[in-house]
Amino acid sequence: MSTNPLRNTARIAQTKSEKGDVKGGVTLFDIDYAIMSYLEDTVLPTLDDNGKALKIPVVYGNSERWNGARRDGIFRDNKGRIQLPLMMIRRTSIAKDESLPTLKTHSSYTTLSKYSKDNRYDRFSLLSNTKPKRELYNISVPQYVEVNYECMGWTTYIEQLNSIIEQLSYSATFWGDKEKFKFRTIVSEYNIVNEVGEGTERVNRVEFNLNVRAYLLPEQVDGQSTTKKSYSMNKVVFSTEVDMTSGTGRLEGLLTTPSPYYDNKDLIDFLSLNNSKVQNPVSNNTITFTGIKLIQAPPQLASVITAGLTYDGNSYDIKLYINGVRYYQTTHFTAVVSSNSLVITFLSANLGFSVTSTDEITITGKFIDIV
Repeated sequence: MSTNPLRNTARIAQTKSEKGDVKGGVTLFDIDYAIMSYLEDTVLPTLDDNGKALKIPVVYGNSERWNGARRDGIFRDNKGRIQLPLMMIRRTSIAKDESLPTLKTHSSYTTLSKYSKDNRYDRFSLLSNTKPKRELYNISVPQYVEVNYECMGWTTYIEQLNSIIEQLSYSATFWGDKEKFKFRTIVSEYNIVNEVGEGTERVNRVEFNLNVRAYLLPEQVDGQSTTKKSYSMNKVVFSTEVDMTSGTGRLEGLLTTPSPYYDNKDLIDFLSLNNSKVQNPVSNNTITFTGIKLIQAPPQLASVITAGLTYDGNSYDIKLYINGVRYYQTTHFTAVVSSNSLVITFLSANLGFSVTSTDEITITGKFIDIV
């Protein structure tokens, strides 16, 4: 792709992610760059210029470039030479997407990473009776926006202009980089202009608009990072103390002090339990986790666990992820709990897609493996 005119990214500004706050977010530059790069690298065709492959460069239309190109009907470089072929794009408006409103200003969701660099020596977990760590990212819900762009493209021949319009008409619905961001994009309102001036070069121009449904997420809101990173617990150790001395310092008997553990055994055991299990569905929109027993929440926590799982009047602290994204009971799935299994039935109509054998289903929370 051609040199990006929007911003220069310095190596010193690229920081690694550590525990706690993680620098991230989606900015207007990210949206502009995703649309420009996809337009140049994927959508626009490679033209045939007398047997030579000719790539169409894309430039951002700042005020000077756009006004000059609109006034002259063509874009010229600093030496006054006409640039053909060329595509110019500029952002014209930004508005809130009312079809996807944000219900809560500071709401967030949690995603689960499949890999953590701390698990490289996984054999140590067998020796020390620990479980692999899971990387958790708590991400604020972004603000959904509707961004409009105006584009102008120039070619020498009408056949080349036709090729551009054909590719734009059959372009994919989502534009961007599959490794970063993708946004729903609609191309509309083609306007074709053919100009041949006296003593000037023949120019063919197409004008069209882009409607992009995107989202914005700043790095910080109210001084707080919008993306936080944490790790799951891999081992919890409890110990008891024994008082074998009297008040005078002499050993007069084995006097054991009451341990808080036994006074709150059910609560402590429940809080210390944290398991996870990954499985692929055998049939569409349903999955059965066998060989597990869900642990009911103690009475002290039953009323607190509202985002977990409930069945037959009992509360369970269980979270479910599809390909690392959190989903919720009643809204996205129904559950049936037995003494040794958990059956999940996904609501594809609410999810917007069907869960197949290629999807990875993860459950985390308070359950134990049974034989």
